[in-house]
Amino acid sequence: MGSNSILAGIGATVLAVTLLVCGFAVCCLPGVTTSLAGTVSTGETSPYTHDQLVELAGVTRAFTVDQHRDAEAAAEDVAAAVVDAARAASAEGAPKAGEWTDAARRALDAPGTSLDAMDALAKVSDRYALDGAAVSHLEDCNRLITGVSSWLGMIGVAALVVGVLLGVRRQWAALAFMLRMGPALLLALLAVLGLWGVVDFNGLFAAFHSLFFVDGTWTFSYDSLLISMYPLDFWMGMGGVWLATSVGLGAACFIGGCVAAWRAQVQARELRDAAEAAARKGKGKGKGKGKKGKR
Repeated sequence: MGSNSILAGIGATVLAVTLLVCGFAVCCLPGVTTSLAGTVSTGETSPYTHDQLVELAGVTRAFTVDQHRDAEAAAEDVAAAVVDAARAASAEGAPKAGEWTDAARRALDAPGTSLDAMDALAKVSDRYALDGAAVSHLEDCNRLITGVSSWLGMIGVAALVVGVLLGVRRQWAALAFMLRMGPALLLALLAVLGLWGVVDFNGLFAAFHSLFFVDGTWTFSYDSLLISMYPLDFWMGMGGVWLATSVGLGAACFIGGCVAAWRAQVQARELRDAAEAAARKGKGKGKGKGKKGKR
């Protein structure tokens, strides 16, 4: 097996991973969270309005996904947003004022920081605020995402380097293999996961989380603030965005692979024509020498 074939195999593998990572990166964009939360976070069972849940979902996304210099300060920002929303939602005459108990209103006046107030509110009910378990889970997510982002970025760079190297070498057949096999590998993986999701989405969701988190640290009551912001339909929507992005980019790569395959055919034909021309030229010279010898 030649070096170009090895490069093509490595390139196809890292390309498949890169396409999957690109889909996840799009899911992490603020606009995607806002759009999906705006669609599925209805607020029917929550003491917060629909608009408040959407706003809090955006704040929580930043805490979960973005890199922070000071994790405690970032948690304080989330708590401040939750407490502000709670005060507005529980105020007299507010649309959801009837959902708030006297104990919840008293918790908002707890002395200390916004984190202290949110903790006091969550002790009344996790419907009203993010409790310690929810904040801890979001911090775990942040450490995971920010911790692997640089490594995943390096995989993307590796895919780009291999593709450019094969192109510079004019190894069109190897490049075609990489650009078409990478999406094919991704499609095979997505087909398995998609079938699993259709049959048992909850099982897939649980298996995915169990790979990265300790059991019991990522399950919350159905009417908690965290689940009200991010219900099951939200994650199904995220899965759709992830799938569409990865498959769309994979299709673009596959088309690029078809172009590379066409160039490989042109290259092979040119080399064959050149070889045949050289062979004919060589025969012509041989015949000329033979005639001169007879004289």
